[in-house]
Amino acid sequence: MSAHSAPRRAARLIFLVTLIDQIGWGMVIPILPTYAQTFGGSPIVVGWLLAAYSVAQLLFAPAIGRLSDRQGRKPLLLACMGGSAVAAAATGAASLLADGALALGVLFLARALDGVTGGNTALAMSYASDVTPPERRAQSLGLIGAAIGLGYTIGPALGGVIAHYTDAATPFYVAAGLALINALAMWWLLPESLSPERRAEAAFNHRSSEAASIWTWLRHPQLGPLLVVNFLFIVAASCYQMMLPLYTSLQFGMGERDNSYLFAFLGLTMTVVQGALIRPLARRFGERALFAFGIILLTIALAAAPLTNGVAGLVWLCAGMGIGTALANPTLLALLANRAADDERGEALGVAASMASLGRILAPAWCGYAMKHVSIASPFVTGAAMAALAAAVFLAFVTVKATAAARSSAASD
Repeated sequence: MSAHSAPRRAARLIFLVTLIDQIGWGMVIPILPTYAQTFGGSPIVVGWLLAAYSVAQLLFAPAIGRLSDRQGRKPLLLACMGGSAVAAAATGAASLLADGALALGVLFLARALDGVTGGNTALAMSYASDVTPPERRAQSLGLIGAAIGLGYTIGPALGGVIAHYTDAATPFYVAAGLALINALAMWWLLPESLSPERRAEAAFNHRSSEAASIWTWLRHPQLGPLLVVNFLFIVAASCYQMMLPLYTSLQFGMGERDNSYLFAFLGLTMTVVQGALIRPLARRFGERALFAFGIILLTIALAAAPLTNGVAGLVWLCAGMGIGTALANPTLLALLANRAADDERGEALGVAASMASLGRILAPAWCGYAMKHVSIASPFVTGAAMAALAAAVFLAFVTVKATAAARSSAASD
């Protein structure tokens, strides 16, 4: 196998691993809010249930990223997939309990476990960054994004059909089975992306920095502004992605199957953008320009959503949200991966995942409260404000600094 074909094969394998993982995740996320309501969960409880995953990920994602730098990506991916399988099975098993409060408790524990081992996506992105050169990382991360979008397309539709013809608990069992199959496939087929030398170098370089905190990373001159932008962007995206099923249920009376189809449409939109358009667009315009366009488009679509009175209008605006998210996410992560040193990339992406988890805590917690006490359109209003702030920070502290550095380099030459 040639030096070029091996990385391509590894990239294709991690694409398939991510796809199967996201199909399982996509099956259950549109169902989880209404599933929790069957046990007596209010919008506030649903918001905190969705946030429980992110609370656990906030605490554990940097450590998982650091361990993957030292121990390799593959063992951590296997551990994360096993945690996802157990958590999904426990979520489905909650339906066997007669006590609604106890069932909700099981749901919270399962979501927390899934969050502890929920570094799958960040590890997959670290893996993809390991096997591709810097100039192709936007394309490689876009491929991971396409796998996520395709999982969003297949998963919700599959989950909706299964829930419609069986019950709301069955998709969780199916998701657990997919996670186990994925773990077995990784065990047999996926090669390790980090050489023993790189792992040893990472262990040596990080031996004296065990106590490095998120605040230390935020002071990083190259990565700090990008981490802030990523946090704001994730808050904006989480507002609509996590609360959309509850909004459509309250506003339009849509059930689990209809919400699953809406998420499938959203996932298809993201798949087309990230799978077919990111590479030529990044080559022509660059990552910074693509991110700026994507975050502005997301801001406009979110701001317009409360003004629509029908499902058709909301569907078109969801397409705009999906396009904006699909353009912004891989380009921002490519910028982050390219600015990180080789021996800190996994930890840097783990910190980004941890801060993203904080965003996913705050977004549903606030939106669940605001939907009850302020307006059911609060997720869109909040998301638009956060997306606009992300655009402002990016333009002020990332694009301007990069332009100044380029001018300084040109002047020195």
